[in-house]
Amino acid sequence: MAIENEHIRQRLQRVIEESRRGARERRARAEAAADDGERLLRQVVAPMFRQMAHVLKAEGHLFRVSTPKEAVQLVAEGPGENRIELAVDTTVDPPTLQSRVVRTRGRRVLVDETVVRTGDAIASMTDEATLEFLLAAIPPFVEK
Repeated sequence: MAIENEHIRQRLQRVIEESRRGARERRARAEAAADDGERLLRQVVAPMFRQMAHVLKAEGHLFRVSTPKEAVQLVAEGPGENRIELAVDTTVDPPTLQSRVVRTRGRRVLVDETVVRTGDAIASMTDEATLEFLLAAIPPFVEK
């Protein structure tokens, strides 16, 4: 028994509409996360990274803070690409707050990426949570 073209067309139209609705919802979540993430990076993460750079300098370790779009980086002064970064990734669903720790050892570049927060939890990142993240990530950069 053959399936009628009209039946196939109706079902396909439902799939197309559901797909479009899902895409609109994903875009809305991504936009909200981008707004929350920008606010978080500007108001919580960047100040804590700057404070950490200041304290590290007092301890004899030179770091600077860089704020490329949608990210904050604590960059070790000197050769190599050594840095600790927090960035908002809105290309995934749900959006994430992603950490990237980059260390160079000779010619090797070691990159460790981790999801720190997901979705609505991004907006709830605090100064204390940012400090805990930095304290956990900093040891390889300060050991001699």
